[in-house]
Amino acid sequence: MKIPYSWLKDYVALESDAADVAADMVRLGHEVEGIEQPRQGVLGVRVGHILSKVSHPDADKLSLLKVDIGEAEPLGIVCGASNMDVGDKVPVATIGTTLPNGLTIKQGKIRGETSFGMCCSEMELGLAEEASGLLILSADAPVGAEMGEYLGLEKAVFDLSITPNRGDCMNVRGLARDLAADANLPLAAHDSKAVPAEAGVGTPAVAIEAQDDCPLYLGRRIEGVRVADAPAWIASRLIAAGQRPVNGIVDVLNYIMLDMGQPMHAFDADTLKGAVTIRSANDGEKFDALDGREVTLAAGDLAVSDEAGVIALAGIMGSMPSGVTGTTSNILLEAAFFRPARVSLTRRRLAMVSEASMRFERGIDPAMVEAAMQRATRMIVELFGGQAGEIKVCGDAAYGQAGRTLECSMGKLESRLGVTISESVDDVLRRMGFALTREGDALHVGIPSFRHDVSIPEDMSEEYARIIGFDAIPAALPPLAASRPAKADRAVHTAVAAGFVQVVGYAFIAPNEQRLFTAPDDNDIVLANPISEDMAVMRRSMWPGLLKIARHNLNRQQPGVALVEQGRTYCKSADGHSEDNAIAWLLTGEMQRDAWHGAAREADFFDLKGAVEGWLQAQGLSGRFLAEEIPGLQAGQSAKILVGRAAVGLIGRVDAGIAAGFDIVRPVFVAVIDLDALPAGKRQKFVALPEFPGVERDLVFLFDKDVVAEEIVQTVTKVGGNLLTEARIFDRYAGKGVPEGKVSLGIRFSLQDGKRTLTQEDSDTASRAIVKAMDSRFGATLRA
Repeated sequence: MKIPYSWLKDYVALESDAADVAADMVRLGHEVEGIEQPRQGVLGVRVGHILSKVSHPDADKLSLLKVDIGEAEPLGIVCGASNMDVGDKVPVATIGTTLPNGLTIKQGKIRGETSFGMCCSEMELGLAEEASGLLILSADAPVGAEMGEYLGLEKAVFDLSITPNRGDCMNVRGLARDLAADANLPLAAHDSKAVPAEAGVGTPAVAIEAQDDCPLYLGRRIEGVRVADAPAWIASRLIAAGQRPVNGIVDVLNYIMLDMGQPMHAFDADTLKGAVTIRSANDGEKFDALDGREVTLAAGDLAVSDEAGVIALAGIMGSMPSGVTGTTSNILLEAAFFRPARVSLTRRRLAMVSEASMRFERGIDPAMVEAAMQRATRMIVELFGGQAGEIKVCGDAAYGQAGRTLECSMGKLESRLGVTISESVDDVLRRMGFALTREGDALHVGIPSFRHDVSIPEDMSEEYARIIGFDAIPAALPPLAASRPAKADRAVHTAVAAGFVQVVGYAFIAPNEQRLFTAPDDNDIVLANPISEDMAVMRRSMWPGLLKIARHNLNRQQPGVALVEQGRTYCKSADGHSEDNAIAWLLTGEMQRDAWHGAAREADFFDLKGAVEGWLQAQGLSGRFLAEEIPGLQAGQSAKILVGRAAVGLIGRVDAGIAAGFDIVRPVFVAVIDLDALPAGKRQKFVALPEFPGVERDLVFLFDKDVVAEEIVQTVTKVGGNLLTEARIFDRYAGKGVPEGKVSLGIRFSLQDGKRTLTQEDSDTASRAIVKAMDSRFGATLRA
């Protein structure tokens, strides 16, 4: 937001230079991104009077001018414009001048003729984005005068970044209020004297149906206006503030918005059909916005409509057909308070940003609604004529003006800040609109209607801090009670040590992404005021976020991606909501690049399975993987992860269609473990190396083809006896010699005793037990 320094001075008699005022605003919590100096930017450009004009002898489109700029001799200038003539007065950039576009004027020859300066257009002076010729000045412009002074360009313009909580300072008066209170200077009142209604002008028919979203709406009809350009003092301030003048009516309303903080809108009353209603839009309803877009509204959007359809999207933008033009003679003025959350939701869904929406979203001052209506009426009638009717008030005329109260403890405020708060600071806050009373340790606070951001004692701590100055607060840690240090959570570090890259994703995702890996139900946590539609619900799975990060990296020519994230997932519960601490993996792309010693290899299910098994072992746990169909994962390549009898996670290959939706054509493998569901792992103990050798035996069986490998290993472990140290499947064969529907699996088991050498009988006993168990449990036969 840009604010000219001279505009601030209309409200408060500041005498400091612009840099000091900027420092004061920063101290008060208003970030100043820069100070522009429009007048300084055209220093050296002077008013020139064209004495003669002849054609260039060697160029048809160039002219040779003699221009008087108040010096002893006129300047000879070669000019390419065609809209000037002898006697005209034009801006002349003298040699050595640097224009706002960075061009430095030098003496030089153009087609053999020497030019001692340059005649300028509005674009070259930084006053317009485009121009068709030179800027022709008024005949009474004083020859030789500096253009900055003649045009009344601002000496300083503050470029501010107002924080979202301070909507009250998105206007000149709000900033002036803070500066005046800080400097103990009076704040000038704005002119909001009531404009009496003319008897012959009707009162508009207005009604509110969506009272919750629009608690107050004012309408006023003004007849017989003559729309023209706004006067120079309004237009120049709008331009300095970064606004584009449109027409006199619109410019007055924009001026009031920047000055008082109250957005307003004017309708061409002759285009309206019947009564005006503020209502919730119908789903699919169309709206032709002023920016040229055709917008499709959704149920719940707040609309201003007549009997024919929507004429404005409340708090955001008016419609093209009902807009004020040069032929408009009767207007309907609107001033209202729209609920910030409603405006924000609609604006974000439609991606429609306007100066009005930015202010309504942050919360305007309800007390300014009628004052702005009166001031706008007065300015329009005085500048463009017309007669005003009665103001139609719909809703609660006193809405939000009763003020809110807050009780604080001075002791807690001072403890939080680490300083003693003198009563002189209270005086500054009173000048800012707060009502403060101290009674012992108690502080009673009356909150002004324009401070929507103050609601809890911590907010008052911030108010006191910005008055005292953050630099004045001692940089000392508060006293902390001794406590046992929290045990470091190293879950993700183990995965990083295994070669995965740690990432941190958003906890918010799109509703359609939620459905990729979670069945539809009513347990999604939907945000009341989302940043965007793509971040409208709290995530119940971390996989969509990992897929987006994987896509980002693959699109930047990464051959393979191995990601891990530790975070929370969120779900509704009987007590409100639950938060589960989880760790999730994603693996895709090349595991090994092609080299002289081997070909490239893509990641597969077993790469990720091994990584998860290694992670579990590092926690002192052993996991099992049981095949199971899981939403969003490919059938036949997905499993649940068990530790003991508890299901703690999921693993599998992402469905190819889902991966393609993220523009990933390679196989993608994901896993997740619920950290809250994990049992405590076994603590690692030192075990001496065995003095006696172990024994390995291989047994090969014919199993049914649909047998579960994990169940085979678990059965071998159970019946193998106390000497069994390991069991695994080392071979799988289903080719020639194996009956249809069968598969040949090789089981390798290891035996060892730390106190003696094993005998043949030990090995045979374990083998017989395993053979018997395979037969009774699976109907498997031992192969010769």
